[in-house]
Amino acid sequence: MPVISPNAFAPPAASRAANDAAAPVTPDLREKVRRLERAHSVQRAGRQAVALGVPAIDALLPEGGLLTGALHEVEAGPTPSGRVAAHDGAALGFAAHLLSRLGTLRPAGTLLWCRRPSGTFDAPPYAPALAAWFDPARLLMVTVRRDEDLFWAMEEGLRCSGIAAVLGETRAADPIAGRRLSLAAEKSGVAALLLRAQPVPAQVICTTRWRIASAPTRSTPGLSDVGTPRWRVELRRNRFGLPSVAETPSWLLEWNDEAHCLSVVPQALHGSSRESHVGPLGTRLVG
Repeated sequence: MPVISPNAFAPPAASRAANDAAAPVTPDLREKVRRLERAHSVQRAGRQAVALGVPAIDALLPEGGLLTGALHEVEAGPTPSGRVAAHDGAALGFAAHLLSRLGTLRPAGTLLWCRRPSGTFDAPPYAPALAAWFDPARLLMVTVRRDEDLFWAMEEGLRCSGIAAVLGETRAADPIAGRRLSLAAEKSGVAALLLRAQPVPAQVICTTRWRIASAPTRSTPGLSDVGTPRWRVELRRNRFGLPSVAETPSWLLEWNDEAHCLSVVPQALHGSSRESHVGPLGTRLVG
């Protein structure tokens, strides 16, 4: 009976050494893989792109918008003082804007909002404030005590018909739960959002990751009122979009209550030299 040693199938030592010393993946090859992933992701059933209404941002996103049938993350970033607020209205407002844009695909659909209160004084989102983005009557709020229940509620919501988008408000970062949400979103064609009150370790599950922080706003010239909300938005992950750049893309956005849209504030209007001359009533942090 012949005996074959496993070493007979091993590559020569010189060949192994050559493979170990192989050059790293070239940028051209990495870009080719990204393009294949991007094309495959958009062709999957149920995936569409929803424009955010900001051309500078939509130009970087796959197919010019936020993909449905995918998982996206929104996290609160530090304010100019370096502090991350426990309940940053900027991150919540941006998440509400994403919900409103995703909800346009199914105007009669329900917006499912799942949340786990983080403290005794953690109040639910204020309905009149959310009305700036969508009709609060479309909102179904689910409050849970455990993160496991929150992820379960989100996953079940993604499987239900009549749901336009699902949002989960939590501080937990569970890769397994994130993977299940991503697969459920892909199967249903409904977008899932995770809203976090503070930055968390980076994960490779989500399609996009956004970091949002309040930014100084400007009052009306000659008045001491509080100006329109401004947010510092960073796109920290863009899996199927344009190739990543050396610096994380960021924008200073301003919300317009009358037009119900976001717009990029020109650099000339928010330079540090100009902002230093604004008085305490002229510069406020608005979430």
